[in-house]
Amino acid sequence: MSQQDSVVAVLSLFNPPPEVIERVRRLRRQVDKVVVVDDGSPSPDEATFELLEDMAQVIRLEENKGIAAALNAGIQRARALWDPSWVLTLDQDSEIGDAFIANAQKTEERAKRAGIKVGAVTPETHNGTRIDMLPGKDEFGQGFDPMQSGTLISTSALDHVGLLDESLFIDAVDSEFTARLRQHGYSLITGDGCDLSHTLGQARPMKVLGLRVKIAGRELNVYYHAPFRVYYMARNSVRLTRTYLLSQPAWILKRVALESIFHLIRITYGPNRMLLLKAIVLGIRDGLLGRQGRIPADIQDHLSPS
Repeated sequence: MSQQDSVVAVLSLFNPPPEVIERVRRLRRQVDKVVVVDDGSPSPDEATFELLEDMAQVIRLEENKGIAAALNAGIQRARALWDPSWVLTLDQDSEIGDAFIANAQKTEERAKRAGIKVGAVTPETHNGTRIDMLPGKDEFGQGFDPMQSGTLISTSALDHVGLLDESLFIDAVDSEFTARLRQHGYSLITGDGCDLSHTLGQARPMKVLGLRVKIAGRELNVYYHAPFRVYYMARNSVRLTRTYLLSQPAWILKRVALESIFHLIRITYGPNRMLLLKAIVLGIRDGLLGRQGRIPADIQDHLSPS
């Protein structure tokens, strides 16, 4: 990636807050163009979208189709209008650090000179903390399971491996895509000095028998996800395991182990524990049955806290 290569950012939105305006303004300083895709917001702020239309190409989906469909729509629009060499995918609650794109370009250029087939460049750190890495001995690190937000994707690689998998709807969309890139011989290198600011989720107090859990005097939190999200996590994890266990066994087994630990923490210390447990069981069941797409309405209703 040279500094002459064009970069278009694709930003997914859902009921975007007003502060997304400033994020897009700052983003435009580093990329050539911006596409924002609203994924069927049920209560959109029209004033926010009017301002966005002055700064970006705006796509508004009529219904919520999931993160993969939203990003794919943005990627396809970007390629049709400008044919960029790279697309940067982002969530509305993420923001790239200063010189992110320039740092990614420099890292990719060095990797290319070293003979590495780069499919994507991902952040080196999230909120200043280094991401978990795949084992490797070369100078170009690769993230273990990089999330899609903050990933700079080669459009040439997209031509070879295809777009994001819309059948997953949400959760594990990034994991499946990065596994597919590796399957086709691409590396997903971390960009030196590339940091992504990202909201980790809704923090809830970690409690046992109603008492706050502390370690060394520090109160701990659980990052809470709604039961319907946990359903997708469990279901799509089964799909990933079936698809990539034989070709990428170490990666799959570690990912399943980590996700199992996170689920155990959620149902032990978080709120709505029985609903979360039901979500995991139903997700695994539907994964084994090969069900895909949006969560069935009856299951979503069943998993909704009263």
